[in-house]
Amino acid sequence: MKISSVTQNTNNFFSGRKNKPLNGSNALKMPAFKGIFIEDDVRIGNSALSTTEPKFTRMDALLLNDIASMYPNQDCFIRSDSSNLPRLEYREKPPEVAIFHENYSQFYEYDVSPFDFDYPAVPLIIYPNSEFNEYIGLTSSTSFNPSLPYTIKAGYELHKKIMEKKFQILDALGPVDKVDLGNDTIIEKSQDSIDEAETSLTRYLLECAYTFMTNSTSSKKFYEANSRKIQSTLSVKRRLDLTTPTASQPAQIPSKDRKDICELAMQEYPNTEENKAEIEKIVHTMKHYNMHL
Repeated sequence: MKISSVTQNTNNFFSGRKNKPLNGSNALKMPAFKGIFIEDDVRIGNSALSTTEPKFTRMDALLLNDIASMYPNQDCFIRSDSSNLPRLEYREKPPEVAIFHENYSQFYEYDVSPFDFDYPAVPLIIYPNSEFNEYIGLTSSTSFNPSLPYTIKAGYELHKKIMEKKFQILDALGPVDKVDLGNDTIIEKSQDSIDEAETSLTRYLLECAYTFMTNSTSSKKFYEANSRKIQSTLSVKRRLDLTTPTASQPAQIPSKDRKDICELAMQEYPNTEENKAEIEKIVHTMKHYNMHL
């Protein structure tokens, strides 16, 4: 299926990406999806042209619930860019209990401010007006790897790098009433420090997208072969979580069996300037490939 072409500037990824005012109101009202939120006008996968169908297939919904449960102290916001394609923001979940209200349509809502000084929303990987959301912002049924859930999970891990730097700065400063870092906030300083990791990870995701785009038959077979197995596994995990006391649930996967995707990407693609050049080349190649589908 041909992915719609959007004319945008790849350089947006490399410049002007700090927490500048976003379009829209200061307070975002979005439906909650555990710790993952999505704006109602985001166009994703098969529901791109529909206003009545759910945003996600059942398998994608289970995947996102499973991913959100792995990161209980972080929120992910699937925002809408100028073309209504997805972009991503993350924040440290505030320790306070969120206040909600019932709106006129009898839906629950609660407000989230992207300009919260203590817990700001940080754009990562897929930025406003990015070209990447055409390739790594898709649902599993459109592009199994890297699908939007896979990209969101990678973003969570990248956000952890920011939080690590934040707490390192706070520990170094010690107990002070006011933090003065010049024109930058702690989060901006922390985000600057993970530029290399973000560039490597973005190239990693785009390389995966290019592989699956240019071998669509293999991608479709891979999706069909794994979708039932994944859905079955996630359904079992969900039922276990809903019916079994925490103390009786099986232990988590040992850490030695897990891989740090940020470290993996940096080992694979260590040269930042080369990565930037390759990212532009990959996006250009995929656009050209789409034009001839």
